[in-house]
Amino acid sequence: MTGEFEYDVFLSHSSQDKAVVRDVAERLQTDGLKVWFDEWVLKPGDNIPAKIEAGVEHSRVLVLCLSAHAFGSDWASLEAGTFRFRDPLNKDRRLIQLRLDNAPIKGSLAQFLYINWSPADREQEYPKLLGAYRPPATPNYPENVRNRFLTEMAGSARLWAWEDRNEQPMVDWFTTF
Repeated sequence: MTGEFEYDVFLSHSSQDKAVVRDVAERLQTDGLKVWFDEWVLKPGDNIPAKIEAGVEHSRVLVLCLSAHAFGSDWASLEAGTFRFRDPLNKDRRLIQLRLDNAPIKGSLAQFLYINWSPADREQEYPKLLGAYRPPATPNYPENVRNRFLTEMAGSARLWAWEDRNEQPMVDWFTTF
């Protein structure tokens, strides 16, 4: 992920959903993601709220594990804590809802698309979950297009306006250069 985040993902969950969420954490870690999971990070003597706040702050993606247990806990503070992740473009931070059971999604979170994590759907849904952490593939533009672009940009501050002959925006390529 980006260099500014210590963790790729922070898993927010009810302790009653620990077994299911542990499986998610292990699978994501196996696939190369740096996961903030309370059992792995919290140590005896830690200030739990401070460590959780630091974990959230240093994570690119917040996975909010939704269930009847989660909604039954301190829901108001849980929902309020998600606002920093509500980037409309999902560019810097992402909020992903992982629906563990059929409990209705409450409040403002009901407007967001979720990943269904019921036992029957997990294998089919896992690529969606994993894909949410992967940066988009960098376009592979031919050398002559890259050179034209860089030459053009040397004399222009309007990066957003330049496109190649195929009407493909060059912004994506340039920002990863």
